[in-house]
Amino acid sequence: MDVWWDEIGNGLAKLFVQPLFYWSVILLFMLSVRRIKQERSTFGTRVYDIFAEGRSTWRVSLVGGAVLSVLAIGGGIVVTYPFLLLLSLVTILLSLTLKLTWLSAAYTFGITYLLLMAVPYMPAGFLPEGWADALENTSLEGVALMMSVLFLIEGVILAKTSSRRTFPERVKGNRGKMVGQHRVKKLVLIPMVGLLPAGAIEPFAPWWPIFSIGANSYGLIFVPLLVGWEWVARAQTPKLVAMKAGRQTLIIAIVALVLSAASLYWPILSLAAVAVCLLGREMVYAFHRMHEKRQPFFTADHRGVRILGTIPGSPADKMDLLPGELIVRVNSIPVTSVEEFYEALQTNRALSKIEVKDFRGENRFTQRATYEGEHHELGILFVQESFRKQLAE
Repeated sequence: MDVWWDEIGNGLAKLFVQPLFYWSVILLFMLSVRRIKQERSTFGTRVYDIFAEGRSTWRVSLVGGAVLSVLAIGGGIVVTYPFLLLLSLVTILLSLTLKLTWLSAAYTFGITYLLLMAVPYMPAGFLPEGWADALENTSLEGVALMMSVLFLIEGVILAKTSSRRTFPERVKGNRGKMVGQHRVKKLVLIPMVGLLPAGAIEPFAPWWPIFSIGANSYGLIFVPLLVGWEWVARAQTPKLVAMKAGRQTLIIAIVALVLSAASLYWPILSLAAVAVCLLGREMVYAFHRMHEKRQPFFTADHRGVRILGTIPGSPADKMDLLPGELIVRVNSIPVTSVEEFYEALQTNRALSKIEVKDFRGENRFTQRATYEGEHHELGILFVQESFRKQLAE
């Protein structure tokens, strides 16, 4: 048992020598800085704090990492430094665009899988000494299995996304008018414990590990796996986009998981699992783009004022006002423009009473006392700005 604890400590130390661990922090920082600059330029204030793209995922991340670790260690899936460097290189290259769309496991692991298949056909000397053997001996079935589990995690987090934690934007529509949209995006770091050749752990069963890389003992290594996604919701509410994309992703991931598990007995099925993830992801995006060609959802409405978003922790956030809902009355005064909203808000500085029309078309009331030091405009973001702010700018 002491050997296992020693290997856990050594494996944790190896986490800090992997480039993907540091790149995840750098990438998250760059994404946050770019988004905050855009928010301040568009709304005149920062909407979300730095690193918001990576928050509210740690529970699913730890559970998913634990599942992957059990599969890797219990199934005897061995990882090598050449494989980790190849996966890191693919992930970093795909993330250089700063678009999280390409960080889906379908792309990072799918492309890595295809490169591993191409290794035997590479000319001699193309890879550093020892790399070719290590990469050729990498279990394609294990890669497909890890990809399927990560894709499943992506679907779970996506389907559970709250519309209050997506990122609002103002953009120019096809007709030149300003419209609103949301970015449903996340960057998730999933820690996995894998087997590394040449350690102090001896095989404890004839089937463990699945394959050998010229060593009779194995160590543990903590592997940082980076998963991301990004969806633009303009013609639909962000919650609807997240639910639909999440459920479709889950279906594809379950099919791929079954195929990758069966590939442990019929190896060719690992390629089928990768194909399902790659083609399935492209099909989901195609359906999404088709729905997004419809009339923008976040636009001016003659019945009231459409909420584009709320600033986290603001009075509007605490009043449970949701993106996409329509404000029809403020302090019992009908409002049909942003200017009218602000004027009605000033009629009662101590109490804000708001009537909104929800997604089912039903009216509901919410109210809250206004305290000194709180956001005087409740922290609501609209597609159109008030005339007085436009003149001030």
